[in-house]
Amino acid sequence: MTRKQFLRMTGLGCMGMPLVRAAQPKATAPSPALEYITQENPKFSLHAQGFNKRISRKPGVIALCRKTEDVVEALASARDRKLKVAIKSGGHCFEGFSTLDDGMVINLSKMNRIEWLDDTRVRIQPGCLLSQINENLLPRKRLLPAGSCGAVGIGGLTLGGGYGLFSRRFGLTCDHLTDLTMVDGKGNIVKASGDDEILWACRGGGNGNFGVVTDMTFSTRPAPTTLQSHRFKSHPLTTGKARHILEQWFELMKSLPDTCFSAFVLNGRSLLILITNHGPHARGLGSILDALKALTDKHTSGSEVPLARALKVFYGRTEPCYFQNSSAGYYQDFQSIAPFIDEILNITISHEFIYQINTLGGQINQEALARKSSYPHRAYPFLSEIQSYWDKPAQAGHFAAKFAEIQAILIRNKVSAQYVNYPSRLFDNFPQAYFGNHYERLQTLKNRLDPDDLFASPQGVRPKV
Repeated sequence: MTRKQFLRMTGLGCMGMPLVRAAQPKATAPSPALEYITQENPKFSLHAQGFNKRISRKPGVIALCRKTEDVVEALASARDRKLKVAIKSGGHCFEGFSTLDDGMVINLSKMNRIEWLDDTRVRIQPGCLLSQINENLLPRKRLLPAGSCGAVGIGGLTLGGGYGLFSRRFGLTCDHLTDLTMVDGKGNIVKASGDDEILWACRGGGNGNFGVVTDMTFSTRPAPTTLQSHRFKSHPLTTGKARHILEQWFELMKSLPDTCFSAFVLNGRSLLILITNHGPHARGLGSILDALKALTDKHTSGSEVPLARALKVFYGRTEPCYFQNSSAGYYQDFQSIAPFIDEILNITISHEFIYQINTLGGQINQEALARKSSYPHRAYPFLSEIQSYWDKPAQAGHFAAKFAEIQAILIRNKVSAQYVNYPSRLFDNFPQAYFGNHYERLQTLKNRLDPDDLFASPQGVRPKV
C-alpha cells in the first residue's frame, strides 16, 4: 500500500499532507517507497510476527521504512491518527515490546546498511543483524563487541547495553557508540553529535523511549584472530550437587582473565559450564580449567578456531519459537543468592527450566565508561537469566506458572537490579530495576524529545508529570 492509498483509506488525505514524493530525475532510479502494511495485506502476518511465538499482537498498521525520511513521514501519520508507536528492528524482545495492539509499528528491518567511515569507524543501520555485522567487519580484521545470537538486531541490543563474549576485555556494545541519528517523538531529526545527553541516554537507556534511531556510528576494535571454547558437563544433577558446583564456579570466576567469558547453564538436570578465550592462551586460565575438571563429569577443550568460524557456533536458531525468558538479577557473588538458591535450583531441575549465570566485570566496570552511559549496573560482575521453551501453545500455562514462581522468589529476596534487554512484565518496579538512579535524568530527556509519550512502551521511560 502506498502512502497515498493509506491516507485515503484512513481519511487523512484532506489534512494538507503531501501525498506523493517529488519526481526523481530520469537518470536516477526512485528509491523504494515507505510501505504501510495493514491487517488485510497478505504480508501482514510475516511482518507482525516477532521471534517469540508466545506473543501475538495485532498492530493497526506496520510502517515498513527504508530511510530516515520514511520514519519522519510515518510518525507524522501516527501523531495525526493518535496512534501509539512501537519500534521493531530485530524483533527479539522477550516481552514483545517491539509490537503492540492497534497502534503503529515502525519496522526497521529494511534499514540494514553498513557504511565504513574510515578504517576504524562504521555506520550501521538498526535493522542489521549481528551475523551480518560480523560478516562485514571480520574480513577487515575489525570487531564490534556485541552479543552472540546471530539473528539479533543491533538497534535494540546497543540501546539497552549489549554484552557478550568480548565485553570483559572491551566493554559493552553501547560503549562503542559514538554518534547516532534519531527521529524524536515530535518528528524532528536529531543527531547525537554535539548533544552528549542524547548519547548518554542511548548508551543503555534508549530502547524505544525517545525516538526512532535510524543509524548508529561505532568505533571498532582490532579483531582477535581465534576463539577457543572449553566445555564442562555434569549429568544427572541433584540440587545439592548443583549448588556445590555453582558456589565453586563463583569463586573461580573471581580470577577469570579479561579475555575470557564464562556461563553456568543449568538445563533441567544437566549442567554446562562454558569458558571462551579469544587470542593466545590467557595466563591464569589453566588453574581454573583444572579446578572445573575436578568438579564436573566431562570436559572438552576445543582448538583455537578462526574467529569468524568460531562465532557461528553461538548464533543459535533463526526461526520464531515459543519461549518465556527474562533477567533473573545481577549478582555480586554467591552470597547474593545463597539464602534462596536451592528453591530456584529445585524448580529448574524438576521442571526443565534453564537457569543461566554469565560473567560480566573486567573492562565493563571502567569509571570513565560509567560516566558516559546510562547503563546503571556496571558494578555487578554477574548477570543471570531464566529461560523456558516449549513446542505447543497448550504448554504455555505450566511454564508461565513456574516462571512466575521463580520471579516471586527473587522479588521476595530483594533481587532488584535487572537487565533492560531481558525484560519481564513481572518486574513491578521496572524504572529502578532497569535504569537504577538514572531514571529521573532519562525522564528529563523524555520530556524534551517525546513529551506526548508517542513511544509508550509498557516498561519504558515515562514523561515527568
